[in-house]
Amino acid sequence: MDHKLKVLKERQEDIFVSLATLLGAMASPVRIRLIHFLSQAPLTVEVMASKVDESIANTSMHLRKMLSEGLVKVETLGQKRLYSLSPAVIGFWEHFQDFAQKLDPSLVLELNDVYGDINWSYSLAETKKMLRSKEILLLDVRPKEEVLSDEDSEDVLHIPQSDLKDSLKRISKKKKVLVFCRGRLCALSAFSVNYLRENGYKAYRLDASWNIIKGAIHD
Repeated sequence: MDHKLKVLKERQEDIFVSLATLLGAMASPVRIRLIHFLSQAPLTVEVMASKVDESIANTSMHLRKMLSEGLVKVETLGQKRLYSLSPAVIGFWEHFQDFAQKLDPSLVLELNDVYGDINWSYSLAETKKMLRSKEILLLDVRPKEEVLSDEDSEDVLHIPQSDLKDSLKRISKKKKVLVFCRGRLCALSAFSVNYLRENGYKAYRLDASWNIIKGAIHD
């Protein structure tokens, strides 16, 4: 075999091995859940452990594996160590969900049997036009720790789902209310829509993450 071709084949094999190792760093239900939550905001290991229902030690072990492959970054702020997703992983997470749900439609979080037809049926482009004409209100029900301070927007009202009951007066009944949380695999928005409808609001679940929504709003 030609020496140059041999070198290229060896390099190709190294890349395949590295790709498999990278996928392996995500191949755990716990790590997938960590990606799900970290796609919203940087979080401490203590907060993440509570969200994924794991011990701090076990959560730290998973984060070390993800850190070794560059999936997450860590920053020390005072006494806190904040973990965040590498930017490319956020985009990968959205595309991976598309890919997985096309292969297996059962991976879509079906809510109709529980709450009825609550999903917003318009495209993001159409939604953007309605937002500009003040026909709709975007309601973000993610927990406080998952919303970054620089994500405040006059187009979006942020009320954590846990505070919704005490904050209804802040929500106008004159507009359709589009509720979102962590994206397509989050049920907080469905619960919130159901609660709002019970209280006389025209509410719908927006099946998209904040990363997608803010891109549509600000492009």
